[in-house]
Amino acid sequence: MNTSAPHTDFSEAPIRTIAVVGLGLLGGSVAKAVRRGNGGESIRVIGCARREETRQFAIENGFVDDVTSDHIEAASQADLVLIATPVDRIADYVIEIASQCPRVLMTDVGSTKFRIVEAVNCVPEAASRFVAAHPIAGSEKTGLQHACGNLFVEKTIVITPSGKEAPGVIDAVTRFWQSTGGRVVQLTPRRHDDLLAVTSHMPHLMSSLVANQLPVEAIPMIGTGWLDTTRIAAGDEGLWTAIVSENRDAILDALEHTAKNLGDLIRSIRSQDDDSLMTFLRDAREKRESAKPTPTLPQ
Repeated sequence: MNTSAPHTDFSEAPIRTIAVVGLGLLGGSVAKAVRRGNGGESIRVIGCARREETRQFAIENGFVDDVTSDHIEAASQADLVLIATPVDRIADYVIEIASQCPRVLMTDVGSTKFRIVEAVNCVPEAASRFVAAHPIAGSEKTGLQHACGNLFVEKTIVITPSGKEAPGVIDAVTRFWQSTGGRVVQLTPRRHDDLLAVTSHMPHLMSSLVANQLPVEAIPMIGTGWLDTTRIAAGDEGLWTAIVSENRDAILDALEHTAKNLGDLIRSIRSQDDDSLMTFLRDAREKRESAKPTPTLPQ
């Protein structure tokens, strides 16, 4: 158990042991990355998962050093807790862990941020030691069996500080995320959610819309275009329902903008305005060709 004296400034606080609450794709990939020392010295990892088969798989495949089904037991032994659960449960975990483990730092991997940070900010002892984070990495596949230690290498990791952190907490959590191989940038929680609605959440729903429009008789005609367009629709529906619930307003704005653009496209095709259609397709191609992950995001 971590019994060291509380730090007044967490910037020098060593992170030698982490607890990972939620051993899925992202939690498992973080565990693998830091346990093998991706960015420096290796870190001891305690995994927490509800299912016995997940805990056994984590131990047998070297994702963790120890494992438990009790998140408080795991957190009490750690310097930092990574919460890798569905987004609608993250704030509750942060608040409970903060009340039971008064020295531990906390971060997460959720793809929504505003409502999580807002809820945690209502509890000062939790807000002072939590830095919300979102690694822009992953897959439509879920589960620990798909996790890998190099998932975050050269990927953007967004942290969204609340302004209520204790001295040094942001620096300590930033160093931790850098140890996974990622590039850390900062956004406000609201700005993060607005941007992710456009780059991730709305596209997932549109991918699902395309997949749902497929008639049975068209299945033999499926090619790589349809498969590429609908790849992310294979994501877990429970996780994505929670994401939409947490970022509903921003996603609705993005969908309404998409509906307007779709209306413009329909009018161009119906009126045989091939010049407008050509411009639409060229602009899309140029944006797709120029789209590369970058460590600099608009504030």
